[in-house]
Amino acid sequence: MAELQRQLVQDRVEALVANLGIPQNEAFERLVYSLTTGGSAQTPDLDDWVDGSQDKQVDVITVEDGQGDADVHIIQAKYTDTFSSNDLVLMGNGLQWIFTADKEALASLENMDFRDKIKELRSTLAGYGYSNVRIHCYFATKAPNLKLSVEFKQELQSILTKYDNGTFESFDLRPLSSEELIDLSKRAERRAKAVDVDLPIRYDANTGSVIKYQSQGQKGIICTCDAKHIAELVNADQHGSIFESNIRRFLGKTKSVNIEISKTASDPATSHLFWFLNNGITIVCDSADVTADPDDPKIKIRNLQIVNGCQTASSLAHAASAGSLRPDTRVMLRIFETKNASLSSQIVLTTNNQNRISTRDLKANDSVQQDMQVAFEKYGLLYEHKSQEFANTALKSGQVLVSNEFVGQAFLAVAMRIPSDARRRKYKLWADYYQQVFSGKSIEAHVLCTLICIQCAAWTRSKKKALAKDEDARKIVANGMFHIARIASALWRGDTFSQSAPQLKKEIESFQKNPSVLSVEFPASLKILLEEINKNPAFASDIDVALRSALLDNAITKRLNSKPKIVKK
Repeated sequence: MAELQRQLVQDRVEALVANLGIPQNEAFERLVYSLTTGGSAQTPDLDDWVDGSQDKQVDVITVEDGQGDADVHIIQAKYTDTFSSNDLVLMGNGLQWIFTADKEALASLENMDFRDKIKELRSTLAGYGYSNVRIHCYFATKAPNLKLSVEFKQELQSILTKYDNGTFESFDLRPLSSEELIDLSKRAERRAKAVDVDLPIRYDANTGSVIKYQSQGQKGIICTCDAKHIAELVNADQHGSIFESNIRRFLGKTKSVNIEISKTASDPATSHLFWFLNNGITIVCDSADVTADPDDPKIKIRNLQIVNGCQTASSLAHAASAGSLRPDTRVMLRIFETKNASLSSQIVLTTNNQNRISTRDLKANDSVQQDMQVAFEKYGLLYEHKSQEFANTALKSGQVLVSNEFVGQAFLAVAMRIPSDARRRKYKLWADYYQQVFSGKSIEAHVLCTLICIQCAAWTRSKKKALAKDEDARKIVANGMFHIARIASALWRGDTFSQSAPQLKKEIESFQKNPSVLSVEFPASLKILLEEINKNPAFASDIDVALRSALLDNAITKRLNSKPKIVKK
């Protein structure tokens, strides 16, 4: 089995090599990147790659901004059949460079991509605070099984002791074998495929809405209760004792997921659907006994611990305190009765260790996404609306693969003039801006924005080394591609996308025939962007912060519209 899974990893790598024309090592890096971050192996954000001379055994650094927090993914992918303790030591050294090297030491790094990513990551840490950033590190090989040497385990523990100490919201370093990579791949594939099935289940009409299950001395119960009772339980527990075994405490009312929980439970249009829309609450306890009194049904729980569902329970409590919790809001409970500490720990781990499902995944089956895939084909663009959808698909001659996320980012940056959110706040694309970006109307504006950004991405990548001595310009081409594309588009064709679909179609056809038409606009756009940043001392002192600022978006728009409108000839 182990050898088979190693072969399956190699097959996936070889498919990427054949389809994309890239070396094996890069193909393996892209595979690991896609399985750990949820990004696309075919269309990754290449600005996240730091692999090269003096990379300190770090291949990829991805920073994902959230709503007041962030996730950082640090990847080392070795296309080898062993877990080398020496390579892990070197990766540990790379982490030291990332988190503790001083400015003078960083300036000595010849790997400019690595240096830029370290500065970007540190800007994120400074902006959100260390306690609001989660660090995920991966050391991946195609080795079968996790047969780690004693020395490897020692080095791993040494790194975890150094960084998993409460400084960050969380820090983990996970070795990934071929088995784990295949398992991650299977889970990703299952998420990407919607399967409808009439699944037979065991059903006992006498138990009504309560399901009981027992096996080898263990007992489980599934039931439903009014959300107000959960809220009362949480609000009465002033010291948070019921969450002691939960691996994550309440993240706050302002977190996007908790805003949605409260909104669903408080809105008359959705509160009755809460049971269906929420994952429910998982409880571990010493004993749980159902009192099936039809007039006063109860479940008696002793030594209750909420091990999964802290965000749900706490959000319901806040909604109740605010007086907005609807009386028809109900929540599903999964209750496990056990005094076995080992089993209790396993339940905590497994219920909190499911594959991360991104907001992009949740939108994958929307009809508008499927319609856009069909519509994009006529322009030679293969529209990926599900992660890994075309992992084993060979592109036709002239065909270009684009992810729905990149399309959305391009539209947000160029047509909607919000490049600051396009790169660093992608979560907004699938929440705040979703209806505006993916409106279901004509797709010509999306296609044109996408083509502009593809061309701009190629230009910025080509300029990194040429701008090695210009620190500010190099930072911008490394992290400000969407800003440059937004400006270049306005210089070339004007700052509006209100034209009719047939007019935009003509522009697309013209651009596809002569994509180099923007070659003169990109340098001019970089110059304008530098000028706008240098006008503001706060921007000039931290370009990473500037590129995340709505104030810079507004300054660019004001600058572009202060001149006579550009009329395309």
